[in-house]
Amino acid sequence: MTTTTETEKPSQKRRTGRSPSYPYIPVHKAIEQARALYEKEGDYAAPLTSAVAAWGYSTKSSGGRQTLATLRYYGLIDVAGDGDGRKIKVSDIARRIILDQREDDSEKKKLIRAVALSPSAHRALFEQYPNGLASDASVEHFLIFDRGFNAEAAKELLTEFKMTASQVGLFQPDSKVDIPSENADNGVAKRPPNLKVGDRVQVTVAGQDMFEDGATVLGFSDDGAYVFTDQADSGAKIEEVTLLEAAEAPAVERPPIPAHLLAARKQDEAPKPGTRKAVFPISDGDVSLTFPEGISGAGLKSLKRYLEIFLDEQIEGASDRPN
Repeated sequence: MTTTTETEKPSQKRRTGRSPSYPYIPVHKAIEQARALYEKEGDYAAPLTSAVAAWGYSTKSSGGRQTLATLRYYGLIDVAGDGDGRKIKVSDIARRIILDQREDDSEKKKLIRAVALSPSAHRALFEQYPNGLASDASVEHFLIFDRGFNAEAAKELLTEFKMTASQVGLFQPDSKVDIPSENADNGVAKRPPNLKVGDRVQVTVAGQDMFEDGATVLGFSDDGAYVFTDQADSGAKIEEVTLLEAAEAPAVERPPIPAHLLAARKQDEAPKPGTRKAVFPISDGDVSLTFPEGISGAGLKSLKRYLEIFLDEQIEGASDRPN
């Protein structure tokens, strides 16, 4: 593979501003990069440095970061771990595309179309214009005022999406396209319904990833609609959370809650206005924490110190109690 220098890719210098995330290369180029990684590393999870090297970049280059992000948007790679310790592996759907050499390529085309519509920005465009794109000015207006893109990002996304749509035939009359759902388990989207404390997750709002290296699940709201993490002051909607890496299963399965306790729980008073409640499920039952809705960073640091003191005392006391 020919190494590409930073100066050969002007798109790397784009300013994303506050725009939602979007792929910076069309789908066929992304598949070529997934193929380059597979040819070098096979089915193994490669260190970040090896993965970006397979794409022709250094670890700290903007091109390497953008390629990593784009292949994730398309669902062509699986990423585990944090920061420079991340491991990159070609996803199942990418592997099925790369290795399919059959003369009948109908299934391969279907998979590529699914990959092409995996980025939320692509789905939004296809759902808005299912029979073909409107004028550039109309599409850019939709992206800016309905989807929150800045003007520069809207132009770049439209150019890239046109190339992707042409490559996979999204708007061809005889082309049947199944739009991947947000919760589909097709090797593209990974948003399982049963998250647990300790899982490593990403929160995506309007197509924008909130955390550079993900976050760790700390607990859930009573109704299960919100997830609390170690990287944010407030909860994230469950539908905005994507699993990056599952935590190890607990040694003891959490026992079912007795019916009389469930009934008592329903009678509990709702949290006072301006407060929220996080619930942490452990093997002995639920641990609840009520906190101010707008808790500050300084407040969280103070809470952390108090909890550390409390937990140290409880752990010391627990050592004298039978298991």
